[in-house]
Amino acid sequence: MSTRLNGRLLSVNIRFEPNLAPGPVGDLVQVVDYDAYRDTWFRPVDLNDPFILAQQGLKPSESDPRSHQQIVYAVAMSVIERFERFGGRRFRWLGKDRLALVPHAFEGRNAFFDPDRGAVLFGYYRASAKEPGANLPGQLMFTCLSVDIIAHEVTHAIVHRIRGRYRDATNADVYAWHEAFADLVALFHHFLFPEVVEFMIANSEGEMIKATALFELAREFGESTGRGEALRSAIRTAPSPDAYLNATEPHERGACFVAAVFDAYLEVYKASIAPLRRLATGGSGVLPPGALPPDLVKLATREAVINADRLLGMVVRAFDFLPVVDVRFGDVVRAIVTADRALFPDDTLRLRATLVEALRRRGIHPGEVTSLADEALLWEPPETPLNLSAGQASVDLSPLILEATRFLDLTDEEALHMQSLGTAPEREDGENGPMAAALEQWGQHHALSLGLDPDLPVRIAGQHVAYLQAADGQPRPFVVVQYLQHHPELEEPVGEGERPVQLYSGTTVIAKVNGEVEYLIAKPLPMSGDFSTLAAKAAQAGATEQLAQYWHGLGGLRRDRLQEWFEDAEAADAMAAWTNEPAVQRMTFAQFHANLAEVD
Repeated sequence: MSTRLNGRLLSVNIRFEPNLAPGPVGDLVQVVDYDAYRDTWFRPVDLNDPFILAQQGLKPSESDPRSHQQIVYAVAMSVIERFERFGGRRFRWLGKDRLALVPHAFEGRNAFFDPDRGAVLFGYYRASAKEPGANLPGQLMFTCLSVDIIAHEVTHAIVHRIRGRYRDATNADVYAWHEAFADLVALFHHFLFPEVVEFMIANSEGEMIKATALFELAREFGESTGRGEALRSAIRTAPSPDAYLNATEPHERGACFVAAVFDAYLEVYKASIAPLRRLATGGSGVLPPGALPPDLVKLATREAVINADRLLGMVVRAFDFLPVVDVRFGDVVRAIVTADRALFPDDTLRLRATLVEALRRRGIHPGEVTSLADEALLWEPPETPLNLSAGQASVDLSPLILEATRFLDLTDEEALHMQSLGTAPEREDGENGPMAAALEQWGQHHALSLGLDPDLPVRIAGQHVAYLQAADGQPRPFVVVQYLQHHPELEEPVGEGERPVQLYSGTTVIAKVNGEVEYLIAKPLPMSGDFSTLAAKAAQAGATEQLAQYWHGLGGLRRDRLQEWFEDAEAADAMAAWTNEPAVQRMTFAQFHANLAEVD
């Protein structure tokens, strides 16, 4: 499989799908090449055609739509596979769903993920007539040929799959985190190509910060639209909290998080190659002028790729430790530390400490902790001991664990086939079925201990088992259950036919495979109902009245923050006077990405 990145012809190695249909259409993604603007269907590529297999895929060609189809499929699958590797589990969409990739969806300077259609839509456009960059004026440009754009948009789809309520703009960080994570995956995707990294290191005298192309997102797209530069850069600004504190647009706010991660990356890389520099210079560490020795370039490239995987892995693993709703960057910091400390308690490479400090310098840190030490940043264990597999409403987790274990084995064709058809006996991450019903019942019984309202229905938003590799090389399995609760009684009344801004509380439960709950990541809202019976309800569920009052108080603070955010968004929206639809309901991926493309 081939594509172009930074002027080089590259190969993308992905898992072979023996039943891949023309399109390509596989178990996880399907390419639908229909141009709605011109009402045209393009002939689908058959990657199992012997003539195409013999040459390891079609040679990239801007004039061949089949080449475009091949590229979006290959890059999308490589992104999903990296998420599986770092996340410790097989990834699946709900039921029989696949992610649709539409390479020539519309004419326009945009590409975006549409959660309602379950599709990534890529536009095409004419390069700027005045400043086309390294392109012909008016040249036809295809966003589906940008590795960065494909990786970015597919990541949006993955985030939406595992945290569906992150499409609700409940604070300034929700969409900013969506954009930051998508940018991180796209930028770290550059390090999948060692030949490109090696070329950049050799031409930057070993100083990674000079290899600017590795840290730039969608350079060709940005230049072709008249910007004269890449869409975004991870190393362009000096560390300062001001940019984050003043940013409101999601891409700008998210870019602060991305910059902090790459601040940490450059620091870790510099430390990791310091011994190599000393060996190559007789102890001085000062490289002589001229080309670097080839062996030093190769060793430095290896360190660059390994450290990129380490940093990206830390962020991907943290996703299971994030709240179900209303995420903030402070939550992300705590999730990273909690997940990484469970696997690497000693932090011998100082990756965790370096990243936390880099985020602090950019103004990103939790507001409710007493310090930035690991112990202060860890998520809290439950106030009273909880166990999914013991006590009242206990759940037998063995089917969930067995299913997750079988699906990790790619040789278990029956299990993988059943999952791809959506007919597995217990959907690993589904919202229906006996396992979900049992976990739902457990959540309803322990609602007060989880920070949820016992008088409102508790439903499952996700469930799975992940197997992560720890510092000792052994797997660390843990169970993740997402609980979600709708609070219609707290929503602002609206007119007939109008849709209110929906309010949700939610709790992520992290447990050992024996059912023992280790962490609760809760986003509560005020309790409803009669508080005179609260003590009795708490005692029945094994909680205390004080704990219920604690969650109720936190829920009130969160409700006030939500209301303030909704009002601020309305006041800043120029269209507020022309529509009754709340501003936060009109925030979409297409809108944010379109704003970036309005340049000529």
